[in-house]
Amino acid sequence: MDIKSKIILISGPTASGKSNFAIEFAKKNNGEIINADSMQVYKELKILTARPDKKEQKKIKHHLYGIINVNKNFSTGQWLKLAIIKIKEIKKRKKIPIFVGGTGLYFKALTDGL
Repeated sequence: MDIKSKIILISGPTASGKSNFAIEFAKKNNGEIINADSMQVYKELKILTARPDKKEQKKIKHHLYGIINVNKNFSTGQWLKLAIIKIKEIKKRKKIPIFVGGTGLYFKALTDGL
């Protein structure tokens, strides 16, 4: 399976409206959202990172948010492995993976590899 086919990447600075845009885009295009922000992977950093709240996450399925404790190391390579798994799961459901975040290295790893 070509993981790069039919995936959407939405990037930009914090508080620029990426999450709201992604939710609306996902609704209209049969998509699910995957976190591409290196701080939003941490459970304890909800407020500092402008993570979508539970209400927003109920509208559209979200992945890779709050998956690791802040006292644990987590690398781009680990994120990429999880992201590829999520792409495959979402595509099996015949939906479009939509990556949202501001971590350029995550986008670079996804598009060019490590």
